[in-house]
Amino acid sequence: MKKSLLPILLMLLVLPVLAQASVLTFTTQKGEPFQVMVNGRVVNHKAATFVRVANLRPGIHTVDFKIMGRFGMYRMGAKVAAEEGYETNYALRTTGRSGNVQLRRVSMVPLERPRIVVPVPQPAPVPRYPEYEPYEPTRPLPDYGRNDQCRNLLSRYDIDRLLESMRGRSFESTKQTIAREAIRSGSILSEDLKLVLLQFDHESTRAEFAKFAYDYVCDQERFYYVYDAFKFDSYVRELEEYTSRR
Repeated sequence: MKKSLLPILLMLLVLPVLAQASVLTFTTQKGEPFQVMVNGRVVNHKAATFVRVANLRPGIHTVDFKIMGRFGMYRMGAKVAAEEGYETNYALRTTGRSGNVQLRRVSMVPLERPRIVVPVPQPAPVPRYPEYEPYEPTRPLPDYGRNDQCRNLLSRYDIDRLLESMRGRSFESTKQTIAREAIRSGSILSEDLKLVLLQFDHESTRAEFAKFAYDYVCDQERFYYVYDAFKFDSYVRELEEYTSRR
């Protein structure tokens, strides 16, 4: 009698695991790279245009986004529903310079249920839940240049702290030292680099630092943003010639 009950007990142990299969996917409509945090845990440390989160428990999850958009960093938090047995696909859309981000559900696709195989009766194993898969890319990640250009991207908080430190200094050389140390350990967006350059009093210093920082710019294709920090066209031409030789 005890042996005949073992298969039934094993099936009861397996079914809760199968019932927990839920998947969320996120993408940006305009192709901006972004990072995702689910329930306080970072999913993709490197920004991507598509993120898939598998093996989630069904229900409501807290999801935070950091989107690297045309006009800087967009941030958004939302409560997202993960439906049991479905892959739920969401799309993000940024709006102008206001920093507004819209999240909408695009589609729901049923997940294929795994086949249940009843093993030969044996001592019941301890139930084991599937491991959380933090990141499972299903399409190519964008190429941001040589040497992993977007590694350790400076956040909005990091940039604000850097600008505050530079404003508290009087000498250009001291400001340069602070900014070099901050950027050397990671990467920076072109829009944020422009804000850093504006902390220097002399345009010659701005041009010099822009050349140094170019190798650490995440979105080098948007490096022209920094040209707004210069009044004299001669420095703009100097930077254009410099970047064209890189």
